Amino acid sequence: MSHLLKSVEKYYFCLMKWIKLLWDIYVKGSIHVALSVFSMAALSLISLNKNIPELPLSIVFFASYVYYNLIKFAPVGFKGTNQPTIFWNWLKLSTLFSLLILLYLVKDLSQDSWIILALSLFFGVLYVQKELLPISRENGWIKAFLVSLVWALITAVLPFTLLQEAWFGLEVILLFLSHFFLVLALLVPFEIRDMSVDQLMLPNLAQQLGVQKIKWVGYLSLILSITLWMLATELGVYFQCAYFIFYCITAAFIAGARIDRPQSYTSLWVEATPIFLLGSVWVLGLL
Repeated sequence: MSHLLKSVEKYYFCLMKWIKLLWDIYVKGSIHVALSVFSMAALSLISLNKNIPELPLSIVFFASYVYYNLIKFAPVGFKGTNQPTIFWNWLKLSTLFSLLILLYLVKDLSQDSWIILALSLFFGVLYVQKELLPISRENGWIKAFLVSLVWALITAVLPFTLLQEAWFGLEVILLFLSHFFLVLALLVPFEIRDMSVDQLMLPNLAQQLGVQKIKWVGYLSLILSITLWMLATELGVYFQCAYFIFYCITAAFIAGARIDRPQSYTSLWVEATPIFLLGSVWVLGLL
């Protein structure tokens, strides 16, 4: 009996070890955040009643995956002691493979798509380049602005250039601004979480304004975002209800944000909200 219990315990810990590894690959390895970016891009097309071109739109996923892995893990050489070797080997191979896929997908892009990608890359480099002060993430205000700007360009403008349609119109501009303020609101829990660890040349938003004031910035950003979204779209009441619930959930995440929240609160649940919204809208489209 004792031998059986030891065997069960051994297999249990082995199983938990593999589950944790897969979980870390999904969340810490940037798959989750890349899916979130992809979801917001798909939602942009759905919002304006456009068909989703699956292959071209996958550029958004692979570009996000490569970018986040490079800014997070390239500075440490894709190695460390806090994860097993298989984790780092996976990151190296998957990032390289994703980069090759991305290069293949972008070779036939339109000029407009290249312009938006170039602008996004430019602002993305500013975000991580400390030598380009005062416009890097070392400036707490610019940090939030650059993240919101890049996400808005990738999720609200690039998808329409991929369709090779007229994209510089009022609807797309309103959607771009809507996504900008939405991402700014989604950043609030991250800003609060990082209050105790961010040591920037200029403090982040939460450090400058305080927890309660930065939460009100988040609420106001949500109100602006959904107002702009409704001005840009003409979707049915069921889709509007789905979006309204999504914004209420986001507001609840902002309200519940604290400095001592675990990292999973932001890196998993807050970033998951666009994924859940896309799933909800997709189900509604089947009804």
